[in-house]
Amino acid sequence: MRKLLISIFLASSAVSFAGTIANAFEIKKASGVVEVFTSQGCYSCPPADKIVGDFAKTNNVLALSWHVDYWDYLGWKDSLASKDNTKRQYHYAQTLGERQVYTPQAIINGRMHTVGSNLKKINTALSRFESSNQGMTVPIEANVNNASLKIEVEYSKEADNATLYMVFFNKRHDVKIKRGENGGKTLSYHNVVHKSQALGMVKEDGFSMEYPIAEMKNQGYDGSALILQQSDPAGGPSTILGATVITGL
Repeated sequence: MRKLLISIFLASSAVSFAGTIANAFEIKKASGVVEVFTSQGCYSCPPADKIVGDFAKTNNVLALSWHVDYWDYLGWKDSLASKDNTKRQYHYAQTLGERQVYTPQAIINGRMHTVGSNLKKINTALSRFESSNQGMTVPIEANVNNASLKIEVEYSKEADNATLYMVFFNKRHDVKIKRGENGGKTLSYHNVVHKSQALGMVKEDGFSMEYPIAEMKNQGYDGSALILQQSDPAGGPSTILGATVITGL
């Protein structure tokens, strides 16, 4: 009888734990993706950083901040920047046929760029892509299944050989800038990307996997997103086909 009671307790606890996980997560498909390349040492970036924050309040559009390091020489080292983020921006420049990079720069759906503080152009591009079937056209299904996140992408010609990425971010960082062009200011940054992990490619049988929720939580970030993205012939980032936002880690 004691063994039976323990088994019943463990089973009910497992159900309760799974239910708690399911209730904690918020999973939402995004209608578009705006990637803003920014820097704490860039005096013209704060308006673009605010736009990311405004988008992040709804999650209808996945807005991400990628901090770059090439302005560090101006007197302030960006505490959120990485060389990988800078490489990503340069790869986008090659994909889009541009000869230089700049901040703040917004990449919309991996298809075009504009100044990151120009909200009108960003919204116009998002609307145009969605109405012309160039938005998030490939669904990424994500559901909590016991102690894992079950992820599925159905095969289509459009999604063939596209790569699915898990991007981890923190929803907010408040940073006191002591030197440089923004010296003396305390600035807020939103959806700051810290890690991007390739999960696999979509093949003829589609894509399916289960990602352990414990592993997601162990990353130490409070937000993540799944992004399905094509690559250019050189392997750089190109068109984004789908995006799902996951918060509540």
